[in-house]
Amino acid sequence: MYEWLSASLDNSGTVVTANRRFARVLGDHYAKEQLSAGIKAWRSPQIYNWQDWLSISLSTAQDQGGLPTRINAQQSQLLWERCLRKDLDESEAGMSGLIRLSRETWQRLADWQVPITEVARSAQSDDQRLFASVAGRYLGILERENWVDDAGLGALVLDCVTHGKINFPGQHCFVGFDRQRPIILAIQEALQASGVDISISPEPPQHSKCSLQSFENATAELRSAGAWARRRVDENPGAPIAIIANGLDKDAEGISRRVREGLTPGWQHDHKSLFDALNVSYGRRLSDYPVIAVALLLLRWLVKDLSSTDVGLLLRSPLTGTSIVAGRSRLELRLRQLPERRWSPSMITAELRGRDDEDSVSDWLGMLAAFSKRRRELPQQAPPAEWVVLVDEILRALAWPGQGPLDSTDFQLINRWRELLNEFARLGLVSKKMAPGAAVARLELMAGDTIFQPESTAAAVQLMGPLEASSAQFDALWVTGVTTGNWPPAGMPSALISRHLQQDNDMPDCTAADTLHYAEKMFARLMSCSENVVCSYALTDDDAEQTASDLLSQYAETTDISAADPGWYAATLTTRASLQAEEDAVPPVTAEERISGGAGTIQSQLKDPVTAFVLGRMGARVIYPQAVGIPALMRGNLIHEAFYQLYIDLPSSSTIRGWQDKELADRIEAAVNFAFARHERNVDAVLQQLLLLERRRIAELVRQFVALDSSRDEFQIAGVEGKFEFVAGHIRLPLRFDRIDSVGGEADGIAILDYKTGSRKRLLNRNQEADEIQLFVYAAATEAPVSALALVNVDSREIAFDGAGLGYTDVDAWPDLLQQIKGEIFAACEKMSSGDVRINIEQGITAARPLNLLTRYTELRRDNG
Repeated sequence: MYEWLSASLDNSGTVVTANRRFARVLGDHYAKEQLSAGIKAWRSPQIYNWQDWLSISLSTAQDQGGLPTRINAQQSQLLWERCLRKDLDESEAGMSGLIRLSRETWQRLADWQVPITEVARSAQSDDQRLFASVAGRYLGILERENWVDDAGLGALVLDCVTHGKINFPGQHCFVGFDRQRPIILAIQEALQASGVDISISPEPPQHSKCSLQSFENATAELRSAGAWARRRVDENPGAPIAIIANGLDKDAEGISRRVREGLTPGWQHDHKSLFDALNVSYGRRLSDYPVIAVALLLLRWLVKDLSSTDVGLLLRSPLTGTSIVAGRSRLELRLRQLPERRWSPSMITAELRGRDDEDSVSDWLGMLAAFSKRRRELPQQAPPAEWVVLVDEILRALAWPGQGPLDSTDFQLINRWRELLNEFARLGLVSKKMAPGAAVARLELMAGDTIFQPESTAAAVQLMGPLEASSAQFDALWVTGVTTGNWPPAGMPSALISRHLQQDNDMPDCTAADTLHYAEKMFARLMSCSENVVCSYALTDDDAEQTASDLLSQYAETTDISAADPGWYAATLTTRASLQAEEDAVPPVTAEERISGGAGTIQSQLKDPVTAFVLGRMGARVIYPQAVGIPALMRGNLIHEAFYQLYIDLPSSSTIRGWQDKELADRIEAAVNFAFARHERNVDAVLQQLLLLERRRIAELVRQFVALDSSRDEFQIAGVEGKFEFVAGHIRLPLRFDRIDSVGGEADGIAILDYKTGSRKRLLNRNQEADEIQLFVYAAATEAPVSALALVNVDSREIAFDGAGLGYTDVDAWPDLLQQIKGEIFAACEKMSSGDVRINIEQGITAARPLNLLTRYTELRRDNG
């Protein structure tokens, strides 16, 4: 394998490859050869991909001061954008695509040595004339400033070689260039003319046979390819195995997931080595990696407010602050219950400060306050290099990328980010200063255009596209998707150059014959990559029937060989031995245990003990989606706060009746103002209008409530928004009541009231059993005699009391009823204390749904008939 490599590198020889990946493969192969020969140290081989070779060659040229200054891809992109904007007013998304197409066309013109004057002369459409004009403007800037971009490096090296400005020691071997570009041929000829020994790597022997397999769909095909690779690795560990797939640039993640289903079943939940067993040649956008996405989100927050969803992501992320995120996650749940809006850092610190007592929360909010200060102090304009310093300082101050250790992939990722910052700093050559918003937008654009693929040495199998596999050698190779739709692939002639000019210069895909010839050549290369080649195709693609490519006719065996599709790994779990119950008793409640949920935990214990355990003892919470508009919880809180402020002076019923006309209106307005004050700060126009409508609704509810309260028998409000503690053995529950009235004189005791703002609730059902246990828990928590309990249902349709005891039900029967329900409460607490986690099979699916995945309620109900 690669028998020619050592000879090509002898005597300071150089190998030039068509792509960076193949250069790395050859370097690894050379290193293994040295180790196998017993050599422990050797000079690094001169193996470079084409673009790197051009750069290195120029770095050795004579008279460096006379050479043009090189601009990188990011600087070139910014120049193209400026040139295009002189003629166009495209959106950012549209402009980005047009810039990319223009730069690709510019590179193709350079590779085929076509001057822009010919492009302008042959232009036939408005788009072609526009490109010629913009490209001419771009070239004028390069010439005026004495700059050279990546596309111009070939011509510059050719000029230096022709004039003897570069000395090339040793022979040069070119490998993997399926389509010979005129600039490469010209440089090779110039090198030969200067005395350099030029060679092309020998073509691997052609193999006349491959097995052909068909599958029901592409998913089955990719899974089968993965399973095949697994068998090959098991038979010969360490042997190079590859799978070729089209479309990695569009769906690398989806394709790799399906291959892993066959290669390493269970990779999703097993050791990371199963994931790393497959190396994917096509990476992801740098901005798609979570650690970079978080950094960009923080930088965006420097220049604009973020949505609730984005702020929630930062709260949950361990990539800023400490890795302890429990407290911040609780704050994020709280944020979800607030109306969706745009948040500045200062708004978030004001809203969330003091809401959680965990130290890590205080530290994070402190860092956010400092971040807010830096935001206010940002310069209006600054050079790119200064922005890089600021960005680095700001991210470090936020403890990005977290405090955990970095593995190899993360380490490479952070290094690539720092390289990107250095590339951004070099934009100062073409853009002296930038505003904050422009600087952040440019950095986001650069990260989105940068494809990053971490280097991996542990991969047993390579997943790559046809171009990456060119000239590589494998022990076994599987080529997927060999259909008439993919082979030959659709031609990609440039839309910005006239077709006649492309045909005159024999440019890529200028004719259908050229596309076919290139596809045949590339397919032949694939067939020569291994003696063991499998080709496959899917019989259907989105319900469209597929047939095998005609390019297979001279290679494939006449009889298809069927391969077993391993299917989805998860499906195999259903056929395994039945689950066995493990004796794992829930421990009893201890004196140190803190139970959350208040009286609702006891309500759950009575209805469905496992819910009380999960929510009350384990502290689990249902995660709700981000609220849009004014959520129900906030509406309820607004009413509670308005009632609290209305009765904060603890008036009697006679006092309340005395509130008339202006005094009543003033008190209602003050109560509503108190409730809405903190919610009306920093709101947008839409939310402001929604709050105004809610204000009017609640003001009317308060007025109706006062009228209803005034019609009741005599009472004296004794307390509002107070605290109780319920104690039953080791169970201690902090409670908070809405209101307590003294009724019927001191001897008769108190009435405990609770406001309910959702659907109508009943305290007792028709059988005089407790429907809502909350107020009875309150009664059990106080030593004062309780004369009555009442729910106050507050709704736009009706405001009504629903209670038991004095004023509501039979007074004589009330003490026994209260005592009976208290007994049920303490009995429930005893069961909870002992570790009761029974599942109530009789409850409906709606009630069970939030915990269904955990409790397996659906399966249990089915198994119990």
